[in-house]
Order: sequence, then C-alpha cells, then structure tokens
Amino acid sequence: MTLNPELNHRPRILIVDDSRIVRATIRKHLGEQYELLEEADGEAGWRRLQADDDISLLISDLTMPELDGIGLLSRVRQQPDERFQYLPVIIISGEEDEETRQRCVESGASDFISKSTDRSEMLARVKANLDLAVTRRELAVSRALQEQQALTDHETGVGSQNLLMLQLEQSLAFALRHNGEVTLLLLEIDHFQGLRDKLGDRAAQQMLGLLAKLLEAKLRREDTLARLDEARFAVVSPATTLTEAKILAERLRQAMANARINFRNEQVHVTGSIAVANSWHDDAASAAALIGMANTRLYAESGDNRVTMPDMTAVRTQTPLIAEALVMLGKGMRLEVREHLPSLMHTLIPLLEMANEEMGLDWSLDRLRDPGRSAGG
Repeated sequence: MTLNPELNHRPRILIVDDSRIVRATIRKHLGEQYELLEEADGEAGWRRLQADDDISLLISDLTMPELDGIGLLSRVRQQPDERFQYLPVIIISGEEDEETRQRCVESGASDFISKSTDRSEMLARVKANLDLAVTRRELAVSRALQEQQALTDHETGVGSQNLLMLQLEQSLAFALRHNGEVTLLLLEIDHFQGLRDKLGDRAAQQMLGLLAKLLEAKLRREDTLARLDEARFAVVSPATTLTEAKILAERLRQAMANARINFRNEQVHVTGSIAVANSWHDDAASAAALIGMANTRLYAESGDNRVTMPDMTAVRTQTPLIAEALVMLGKGMRLEVREHLPSLMHTLIPLLEMANEEMGLDWSLDRLRDPGRSAGG
C-alpha cells in the first residue's frame, strides 16, 4: 500500500467544544483536508495543546465547562513560547453580536465564526488563518535575521557600528550608576588605501577579516570588538582603568605588527595606530563624547604603529556618595559638588522612578536618563 505523502503532512487542528454535535459538524467540514483532534472542555484542550507541538490551529467554543474559550485563549496568549504566540485561534460561538466578537478579538483571537458557518466558509477561514500564521513566522525569522545582521559586520564577522553604540551606551549607563569607568580603544590600520591598491579589494577584505579575528582573540570576554568603517575598529572595554587599557592597547598593536600575512609569496607588513579614551579621565558621559575624544586623539598627531593615551598624570576627584554629597552641600561646598551632578543624579534615577510611581509626582526624568544631555545642560 502506497501512502499519499500529502495526507501525512496535513495540518493538525484541535477542536475544543463540549457539544458532540458541533464537533461532528466541524469534523464533517474539515476532516478531508486536515488532521483533527477533539477535546470536550477547556482544561482538557489546554493539556492537549501543551503536550502536542504539532497542533497548527485551535478552534474553541466560547462557552464551556471547566475553562471557557476566553480563559483558554488567555492562557495561550500569555505563554512566552512563540509557538503559542503565533498559534491561530478561531473562536466558535452561537452568539453573533458585535460585542462578543470584539471581546474575542481583544483577548487575542485570530478569527471568530458562528456555529451556523457553512463548509466552504469554514474551510476558507481556516486556510486563511493557517497561511497567515506561516507568513507571520517567516516575517519573525526574517526580522530576527535582519536584527542579527545589523549587529554584525558581514565582511569581518565582528560587531557592527550598531553593536558598538549599544554596548557603549549600556556600559556607560552602568558605570555612571556604579561610579565606574569605561574605556574605548579606537584602532586604524595604517596606510590601508595603499594596502588595498597593492592587494586588491578582495584580498584586502580577507586581510581585514584575519586581523579582526586576531584582535578578537586578544580581548577579554566582556570586551566588544566592532568595525566602525573600512579600516577602523573599536573596542569597548568596561571597568578598565587607563593602566589596564595601555597594556591592552600595546597587546593589540603588537599583535598586528607581528601578524604574518602572505600575498603571492610575499609577506605583507601591517601596522595599526590606537587611541584610547576613558569616560573617567576624559569626563565623557555619552557614547558620542567618548568616540569623539578618541577620534581627536587618534588624528592629533601623525605617525604609524603607535598608541595614544590620555594624560595619565591628570587626577580627577572621585564622585562622592549621595550621603557625602549632602554633607558637602551642608558645608557650603557647592562648587565641589557641582562637577559631579550628572553622576549623582544618574545614581538617583531608580529612587526618583519609584517616587514617580508611588507618589504620582509625574516628573520627567528624560534628561537624567540621557547622560549627554544632563552633562551639557
């Protein structure tokens, strides 16, 4: 006996209705084209849904014992699993008023049909909802892929500029809140255009990919390497002091200078220049400010195969604790507190947010959440 392969891949539909007559009617309408499962109440239907990953669509009565259709629908939509989020749910009911339909839609129903719906319409509605679910899943996969690609430089495999900005903003926000610091290393391949002219576009891109992997292998797990543009990379290094950053920068510089890159039986010598910026020493409270400082430092002087650092002899006063700042204000030390206001206020955000919620103060905290605006304002 030869089985028709199409019958083996029929979508599986779960019918949940306490009426045998209704279930028999749906079975008569859909049985030729779909694999049907049946349960007589909402709780049994919920258990079947949880146990069977292959159910492609749910048809549920609105009024049932144990758990009604709205309750079953709510359980489905409250699950974090994408399988439940994209599962088409058609509510079937003898009540056809607009209020009932609206209640079903607001609860997350995909569609609504009455018990008097004929075979052709039921088949059409089921097929439309199954097709829509497939489309939604495909769009979700495509969107996730696009987001992933947006965070990855497709030519080198390291992070993209989008990832750099995301990691830098997050690291700075954490540092401001916990009185820490963030270091940014900006690295540029020396004379890259000359190398491109010599190697050609394809070999030059391959070289960048090799260098990116070499640099990434020298970093800590918490560091992030990203490509900014053609021949520039950046490293976000949270909780890294200038002394540690200098060691890291020298390690990266030497790794590039010692890289063995062969092209047509000739060894290509590659060097890179690195500029370091630090949120604490450069008083940079935003990603744009920290990148700008590193850029300025990188191009402030000419030369190859070098590391440019902030003035490590300059000492900034450590931000006081909130209690210490209040004591200082009590002593009239306004100027001493003033330079630390952005960090102090950022530290208070969780408390201010709670006060907003609990006391109904309706304060706008946008400027505090944006360190760049606070520092500039």
